[in-house]
Amino acid sequence: MKHILQVLRFEYLGIIKSKAFIITTVLFLVLIIGMAFLPGLILSIQSSGDEKKTETDKQVIAVVDKAYKDENTVKSEFAKSFEGYKVLISTEDNDTLSDKVDKQDYAFAVVIDEPLAITYITKNNSLFASQTARVAETVKGIYQTTSFDKLGVPAEISAKIISSEPKLSTVTTGTDQTKNYLSAYILMMMIYMAVILYGQLVAQSVVSEKNTRTMEMLITCAKPSHLMFGKVFGSGLAGITQLAVIVCTAVVSMRFVSMDSLPAELREMMNFPVDTALYALLFFVLGYFIYSFLLGAFASFASRSEDLNTLISPVMLVIVAVFMIVVIAINSGSVDSTLMIVCSYIPFSAPVAMFARAALSDVSIIEIIISVVIQLVTIYLLGMLASAIYRVGVLMYGKVPKPSAVIKLLSDQHKTNKAIRASKKGE
Repeated sequence: MKHILQVLRFEYLGIIKSKAFIITTVLFLVLIIGMAFLPGLILSIQSSGDEKKTETDKQVIAVVDKAYKDENTVKSEFAKSFEGYKVLISTEDNDTLSDKVDKQDYAFAVVIDEPLAITYITKNNSLFASQTARVAETVKGIYQTTSFDKLGVPAEISAKIISSEPKLSTVTTGTDQTKNYLSAYILMMMIYMAVILYGQLVAQSVVSEKNTRTMEMLITCAKPSHLMFGKVFGSGLAGITQLAVIVCTAVVSMRFVSMDSLPAELREMMNFPVDTALYALLFFVLGYFIYSFLLGAFASFASRSEDLNTLISPVMLVIVAVFMIVVIAINSGSVDSTLMIVCSYIPFSAPVAMFARAALSDVSIIEIIISVVIQLVTIYLLGMLASAIYRVGVLMYGKVPKPSAVIKLLSDQHKTNKAIRASKKGE
């Protein structure tokens, strides 16, 4: 244990004192603080711009009413729906309207051909544009108002009927995904990025030591298992330190700088539930150890830095595949599908899959404990396997060995160790 702690301390101090670590941490902090100020800054700019904007500065919407022949009603309804625009009742034909829209004289044009038939003319129809739906709702409102008027219903009553909305109260007996979705998504992204970032940190450290031949000296002073566990624990502790600094800065910034400037709904979503945050920390640690041992073992076979990406690419593909499966499941609303349940117990996918289920579904504590135990056992077994591979790989230079050669070397090493233990017992 003493040797592991010594390696851990050496690795941890080496990482947090490195220029790359300090620079990336500072950049993240500056970015987070800047993003915290951004919403308030944007809103203040917009509000000052709106105050200065006159009626002549507003973009024009041209509306041609061929169906209702009621200029006042049509104009007032469109003015309510599009407050930032100037509504112009026009009699121009479609070609003229299209030409003016193309020249951007009009923001867009609407031709009401029949009571419920509309021609919408725009220059660029964005995938995320909401104008078409608002135009349709506006014309629908005009149709309802005029229909009520023909039946003799007063305008005040018809407007009240049309604008009435039911009051909905939701009682959730399990997990409310509407409140946890954004926080779970952000934390899952952090788990994914952190596992990749800090796992690669372990791999790069192994390659760097092998290139400088430092590893040959280290392996004569401590057991490979001590070196591997100390290196993984040290890098992980450095990663947690960096994450803690970043998260604390983000929390303080969002609480005291920009939270008041955000809409109430977004403020509610940004309040990370405590249990979700704790699950994120737990599964980040488990995922980090699983993939760090794998990446460290693979990296021990790299004789040059250029070989590292090739060697660890299978592990990175697994991480990406797991992340994509979980993202698709979340977006499709199938967090508790059979695939996700299976992934929750497979060690290589459990850190992300079980976290997503714990955050967005009603998962029992027994299921979470079983998943965690499976991951802990896997971490121990991978740690021992990685140490054995590390012992073989650190002294191998030149061409990257084939998997069959690695298996043979591990088998020979196991037989040698077994024979040594047997001889010691005989003595």
